[in-house]
Amino acid sequence: MEKLIQNQKLRKKDAIQCSDESIQLYEDEQKSLQGKLQKLNEKQQDLAMK
Repeated sequence: MEKLIQNQKLRKKDAIQCSDESIQLYEDEQKSLQGKLQKLNEKQQDLAMK
């Protein structure tokens, strides 16, 4: 019984870690997209000034 409880705790810990890694990937992707959007906005402003 105790081994089963330990296994469940481990699975929960793995799920949390997996979730944290997914969130980190999402945040990295979001930063990347924000950077690209900023560059596009700057190009658009440059073109508008010409």
